Amino acid sequence: MKFKTSSGIKSIVGKDLITDRYVAIFELVKNSYDARATEVIVSFNTSDDSENGVGTLDDGKIYIVDNGTGMSKDDLDNKWLKLAYSDKQEGSFEEDNSEDSLREVKNRVLVGSKGIGRFSSDSLGSVIVIRTKIKHENIEHQLTVNWDDFDKDLKTLFEDVNLKYQENSLLSRTDVESYTIIEIANLRNVWDDEQLEGVTEKLRRLKNPFTKDDDLDIYCGVNIFDLNQRNDVNKSNLIYSNIAEVLKEKSINITASISCSNKGEHKTVITLSDRGNLVYRVEKVDDSILTHVDKMDISVNYLTTSAKSTFTRRMGIQPINYGNIFIYRNGFHVSPYGEEHYDIFGLNLRKTQGYSRYLATRELIGFISIEDSANFFKETSSRNNGFIENGYFKALKDFYMDFIQRPLERYVQIINWGEIRDTGEEIHLTDTSIEDSVKDNFKKYISRSNFKILDFNSGLDFEKNKPEKIIERIEEKIKNPNSKKSSKKLDETKILSKQFKELEKENIEKEKLASKKMKETELLKVQNMNLINKRRDESYGEQITHHITLLAERLDDALHNLLSIKSRINHEDEYTFLTSIDDIMSTKLEMETLRKLLLGTSYDLKAGGVINWYDITEWYLDKGGRRTYYPDYDSNCHLNLDPKLKNDKSIWLIDSSHLELVMMIENLYRNAFEHGATFIDFTFQDDGINIVSNSKKIETTALNSIFDLGFSTKPNGTGVGLSQVKQFLKDVGLDIKVSNKNDLVHFDIYRKA
Repeated sequence: MKFKTSSGIKSIVGKDLITDRYVAIFELVKNSYDARATEVIVSFNTSDDSENGVGTLDDGKIYIVDNGTGMSKDDLDNKWLKLAYSDKQEGSFEEDNSEDSLREVKNRVLVGSKGIGRFSSDSLGSVIVIRTKIKHENIEHQLTVNWDDFDKDLKTLFEDVNLKYQENSLLSRTDVESYTIIEIANLRNVWDDEQLEGVTEKLRRLKNPFTKDDDLDIYCGVNIFDLNQRNDVNKSNLIYSNIAEVLKEKSINITASISCSNKGEHKTVITLSDRGNLVYRVEKVDDSILTHVDKMDISVNYLTTSAKSTFTRRMGIQPINYGNIFIYRNGFHVSPYGEEHYDIFGLNLRKTQGYSRYLATRELIGFISIEDSANFFKETSSRNNGFIENGYFKALKDFYMDFIQRPLERYVQIINWGEIRDTGEEIHLTDTSIEDSVKDNFKKYISRSNFKILDFNSGLDFEKNKPEKIIERIEEKIKNPNSKKSSKKLDETKILSKQFKELEKENIEKEKLASKKMKETELLKVQNMNLINKRRDESYGEQITHHITLLAERLDDALHNLLSIKSRINHEDEYTFLTSIDDIMSTKLEMETLRKLLLGTSYDLKAGGVINWYDITEWYLDKGGRRTYYPDYDSNCHLNLDPKLKNDKSIWLIDSSHLELVMMIENLYRNAFEHGATFIDFTFQDDGINIVSNSKKIETTALNSIFDLGFSTKPNGTGVGLSQVKQFLKDVGLDIKVSNKNDLVHFDIYRKA
């Protein structure tokens, strides 16, 4: 007997696996890179009757065009069309000394080996046409694939779905030209100006923008490629970034290099520079597992005020909106590391524990570049969830925090405030004698873990940066006994110096409160507008009276039940006890939810009826309760809608309660982040809702009990929240199940048969 493969495997390794449209394009660009291309064109072509860019699902096409080595008929038949087959070993080219193999890419490292990247086109459009030519042939091979043909009957075997192949004669003989043109039609997504700008910006970061790299030019734009004319692309559409020049001599930069010397020694060198001036350089022979990779380079910049201003002016975007610490593996960006709201090292949460002591992502920008021919750092198959959490990835995190983040923070503390902190305790420089002590302590700190100091700038003057010293220098400049005006300024400066210490203490607390106050102000504005514009006085009063009265009665009954069994809880009373707790917890959450809905929306909460679950979920994730309970995870949440529902969300019109729906969403949201999640995705499909997070996996033995009243995977959990979710869904004719898939936790809401 043999395994048989259903045609449905296409979706599993295609549009269901790679759901991010940008990642899908990146996978095709990477294929061009592996084909030894030096130029790639990404062109969004509008149809003749389209007025607004690449518009509806039926008009417009996407072209991915490269000047790589191309494919022969045999390559198409025995390689491209073979699922999960790749003639590449990820990390290095096969041994081949031919002219084609060595064409300008001798040092290029392969970035794909799974043999499924080509299926990413399924998430972009239903039809793909490949035109390709190899050197020395005068014909073009054309293959047409309609991905929807694989979905017609899942009983059909994958290999039994017919594809169309043809050969095209070329008008003129070209002995040297080779290329591949991928045409994607029947697009599954709308591409408006925002998405087109987004793909351009993401392509700008696909190859490391911090280093000079001329081996692959990427062009992107609207209608920049004509299939009929095969015109040369406009050079103005070249994706280019001058970020390295912008940051040069403007920021405080720390770098690390882990590499193997000619003698076989693995060395780690770390260098810190302050606006172009060397501060220190240290080195050690390293035996950590990170030395197993071919090479690793890290470069992180602390952005001074001047650097932020220059960056914004020259890049046209604020640093915080550009990103933070990007990771590149074999030359290509590993998503989502470095993206605006992604915090790989947990720096933002750490910042709240030591506001003036630690640096957050908004103050940093840089990259980690990994050359990894042996594939020690493994990306997830979906290609947008970063690395698998193995020992190498954990070692990288530890190395970054110990030898990049903490030394940078320590130096910034010294040069900004003339102080250094050990174990959270400040050492203030009250006299010049401590200056040498600070330098000695700093040198001891950077030479720990067997690092040898190669260079150290002994001319560093930390003392002069102390705010008190700055005021003293101002004093000296304005001293002039013959001037009444100067005398007055001197008195004012002395008063300022006297008050400084008090102001310094107050400033730290004010900075801590600033961000919190800003969020509260925004919330109050929204609430005020809703109260003024959206509700009649009598409506607001009626709803408050109606609901709060009911909730109070329920709380009172539940509490009396608890008091009556307090002294005699046994097995037979356990259910009564748990249901009473359930009532109290549910009522508490309902009161919180009611407040949010009353102040944040104009929904009529008295009346029941049909509501749109997608719209309510969108409100909650964008403006609702998550901002209150989990502000640090504010943007690590995504809402997706199946393309088939884009123009018809009515399938999620359900007769249910606003309050209970929001309570369900909140329960699932809280549950994820209280179990360590850093992101959560809600995806609405025609037959269900998929809630996915990277929270702690649920033990196999607990999967069947997770929705039972009183069962909890948390030490102090009540076991109430998910039980409430199950009951609510049951009341509206739905059900829910939970599973662990690909190191992610899936809650699937589905319609009962």
